[in-house]
Amino acid sequence: MKKAVAMTLITACFCAGCAAVRPTARPVGAAPPAAAPAYAAFGGGHLLRSVSDEGRYVTLEDGSVWEIEPSVRFQTAEWQPQAPITVRTGRGEDGYTYEIVNTQDDEGAMAKYVARR
Repeated sequence: MKKAVAMTLITACFCAGCAAVRPTARPVGAAPPAAAPAYAAFGGGHLLRSVSDEGRYVTLEDGSVWEIEPSVRFQTAEWQPQAPITVRTGRGEDGYTYEIVNTQDDEGAMAKYVARR
């Protein structure tokens, strides 16, 4: 018995001497790839609840958890609870598409929204 396949993307190779077109498919009824969680409470008015794993994770008063971009974890490791925080979107790379700004220390860090606890 053959499985039905839905075509979702066509990729083409344009290298010298190659004109192959290779479909990328997923089975019919299969869920699309999961999207990263989204965060909607942008702006100021947040407070830092905690910093863990040597600055890797930051948790805000609303229970949102953020993974900090590796090059600035040394900075967030020093942030203190109850510091005022602003959350905004940014042009980060590798999924770090938010900026968490400690307005008390005037420091920002690119971050990934992980989830709420």
